Amino acid sequence: MADYYSKFSALIPFRSVEARACALALRDAHNAQWEERQPHHDEHYHFGAEIEDSSTDGTAPLWVHDDGGSNVAGLIEFVQACARQKLCAGRRWCVVWSYDCSKPRLDGYGGGACVIDLETGDCLASLDLVDMADSIASGDHETVRIDVGMAATAHDVLCLEMAASDRTEDLSEEIKTLSPLVQALKSVAERRTVTLVGSGPD
Repeated sequence: MADYYSKFSALIPFRSVEARACALALRDAHNAQWEERQPHHDEHYHFGAEIEDSSTDGTAPLWVHDDGGSNVAGLIEFVQACARQKLCAGRRWCVVWSYDCSKPRLDGYGGGACVIDLETGDCLASLDLVDMADSIASGDHETVRIDVGMAATAHDVLCLEMAASDRTEDLSEEIKTLSPLVQALKSVAERRTVTLVGSGPD
């Protein structure tokens, strides 16, 4: 029989020592409720956690890591719950993890990453290496590289189209929904890395 593991190590920044204590109490209460009502729709907050000394910026970090039977989904849900209760400090938080196996199983290895908005608790981006690799291998994933100059030109053209759309009702309503794409092109023109997520028709 093979044993499967998830491994990670990250610091969660909290606003204060009191906020960090509230987060740990939230974790304990959630786990107690989970044990009483299995099967539960939420994940068990199962991971190692150690209190770190307060940082020079005044935040009170919590070091979270795998403890042999960790649950990455539960960790992400925990951080989202803390963020929604305004316990976290900073703007964004990320965790990167790996999957491992005690025997060479075909499904035993992988990894991923997740970025969370600490002001809202929303997941900004997530990545599963196995899903990404399978998608590229099957031809469902396409990578398009846009240089800085091309992005700047496309951004300017779309801005002109949107300005004209505001003045002329005859122009396509679809032009008015392009704001996210315009912002993405602006970021590329500023030499920032951008990920656009979407899918084609089924």
